[in-house]
Amino acid sequence: MNPVKIQEVRRRSLAEKYGIKAGDKLVSINGKKLRDIIDYELCAADEDICLDVIQNGSQRRINIKNPRLESLGIIFSTSLFDGVKRCANKCIFCFIDQLPPGMRKSVYIKDDDYRLSFLYGNFITLTNMKEQDIERIIKHRLSPIYVSLHTTNPELRAKILGRKRKDRTYEYLKILLDAGIEIHIQMVLCPGINDGAELDKSIDELSTKYEGVSSIGLVPVGLTAYRDGLYPLRAFERQEIEDLIKQAKKWQSKFEKERGYALVYIADEFYISTGHNIPPFEHYGEFPQIENGIGLTRLFIDEVQSKLDSFDSVRCRHNIAIITGTLFKNVMGNLLGKIKERTGAKIDAVAVENAYFGGKVNVTGLITGSDIITSVKKKFLENGKPDVLVIPDIVLNGDGFMLDNYTPDMIASKIGVKVEVVRSTGAGFVEDMLEVLKKNDISLGGSCGKAKCGKVNASE
Repeated sequence: MNPVKIQEVRRRSLAEKYGIKAGDKLVSINGKKLRDIIDYELCAADEDICLDVIQNGSQRRINIKNPRLESLGIIFSTSLFDGVKRCANKCIFCFIDQLPPGMRKSVYIKDDDYRLSFLYGNFITLTNMKEQDIERIIKHRLSPIYVSLHTTNPELRAKILGRKRKDRTYEYLKILLDAGIEIHIQMVLCPGINDGAELDKSIDELSTKYEGVSSIGLVPVGLTAYRDGLYPLRAFERQEIEDLIKQAKKWQSKFEKERGYALVYIADEFYISTGHNIPPFEHYGEFPQIENGIGLTRLFIDEVQSKLDSFDSVRCRHNIAIITGTLFKNVMGNLLGKIKERTGAKIDAVAVENAYFGGKVNVTGLITGSDIITSVKKKFLENGKPDVLVIPDIVLNGDGFMLDNYTPDMIASKIGVKVEVVRSTGAGFVEDMLEVLKKNDISLGGSCGKAKCGKVNASE
């Protein structure tokens, strides 16, 4: 394993005290070469730590005394020092196989790494796992783990995953559950393939044969226009979604009576696309499938309402446009109505048509810069130019780029309006929107209090 580069050293940390700097390369800790951030954290949790570090081309040994077991203050650019484990399956619904060309390279990586599952909630198939991986998960209690299962029917799963060889997924699943590892299951539902009776069978078997499973998330297959040569799939029709919601409710009622919680949770998209109300906060318990986006809409709505209730009434004059996916347009419109009541600002949602993916993708997180520009310019023709365009941070990666490599500054330059980025959590969204109103309030010169943007008299 190669040495891992240190990206940053926190100020006043132990690492800084002992002369470690950004750009140095960590070779080992206590003689152990590190595979990932998990190894690093385990090895660094000691009172006496011996680091082998490469500085200015020469290797140096640094002995650190850490009686209080403080964090060393070292930050790496990646969590996986030995590289990401790639997916070897050929799933019939794989979204990455449907991506258009020209996106940033990292988007095309098919990861299937149990470490990313533990660290970030990524769903994995368990098909490329080795016994030593399972042993490591159990030994170090790497829990929870998120598993893409799709069905308990082995033959059907092989078809869905595009596998010709058998794998040990079901065996590994039982081993992990028996060892007390928390497991959350994802099922990507494809109409006519693993829904209906097959889904009933899978839920029944997961709740009996794999009794320790903590949650089962049902999400719709995602389709783009770039499916030439791929397995023929289609989206769910409205009546099929209605039937699925009824089917899920049946199971949820059963488990709520038997276990005290729903166990089965379905994607927000199913509810929104058919006009159903999102279930109440209590339905989701501890939100076990939030990493899958399930319950995220309820959490967002409730956080927005709660945050608005804690703010005094404000009066600011603005013409603001906020972009959103077409799926979320009505939800966002209702929330913006409440913000308008508190602020007096003119705020409109711009539902961005996702032409980049061929018009079949409707979620906010996959909006691209080119589509934002097109949709906002079209909105100009209808309602005039806004003073500020607001973009949620969910459309950006950690470096501030969208899927088509646009940045907020590039969009601002293209359409000639000021662009602001707001957080995508409910509380963060409200706080940032109020800051946008305060900062860009022309009539008040931006001079507002922390929670107030000032009062505007009726005569103004």
